[in-house]
Amino acid sequence: MKTFLLFLAKMLGAFVFKIYFHLQVTGCHHFPKKGPFIVAANHTSFLDPPLIGYICPRRLSYFARASLFRQTLFATLIRQLGAFPAERENGASSLRYALKLLLSGQPLLIFPEGTRSRDGRLAPAMPGVGFLAVQSAAPVVPVYIDGAYRAFPPGARWIKPVPIRIFVGRPVTFTGRNYQAVGQEIINLIGQLSPRSQG
Repeated sequence: MKTFLLFLAKMLGAFVFKIYFHLQVTGCHHFPKKGPFIVAANHTSFLDPPLIGYICPRRLSYFARASLFRQTLFATLIRQLGAFPAERENGASSLRYALKLLLSGQPLLIFPEGTRSRDGRLAPAMPGVGFLAVQSAAPVVPVYIDGAYRAFPPGARWIKPVPIRIFVGRPVTFTGRNYQAVGQEIINLIGQLSPRSQG
C-alpha cells in the first residue's frame, strides 16, 4: 500500500511539478542511497513537503501538524506517505519518535525553522534539528527551495505557476552538545545553497 501510494504521488508530482512549475533540481545525487539521513530544508510554503518527497528517491518520514490527523481518511493517507504528528504540547515525544526512526535506518525530512517563513527569508533554527543530527549521527543533507514562496506563500488562496528550483547540498555529519548551535550551522548550509548567496 505504501509503495503504491508513493508511486502515485511520484507520478502526480512529475505532472504537476515539471509542467506547472517547470521544476529544476540540482544535486539529487547527494541523497544517500542507503542508511539514515536527515533532509533539512528551508520552509516557505505548503508545497515544500511534496516537492522534497518528489525529488528524493527514497521514502521520507516527516513531521506534520497534529491538526492534520483529525480527519481519519486524510490522516491515513499522509501516514502512508510518511507523515507523523508534531505535538506542540509534547515536542520531546515527537523528537524521540523521529530519533527512533533515524536509528532504525529510515531517512527523515525536517524544516529546521520549525514553521513556514512569513517573508520568504530563512529564520533561526530550532534546536530540534541539532538534537536529531547529533544524537542519530545521521548525515544531514541541506536543501534550498527557490520559488515555492512566490508560488504559494502563507495566506495565499491560489497557487501561481512560478518556476521552482531546488538545490541539494552535500551530506554533512555533526557532533557537539550545543543543539542550537548545530541547528544554526545547518541553517547556514541551507542558506549557502540559495542562488542569491552564490551571486
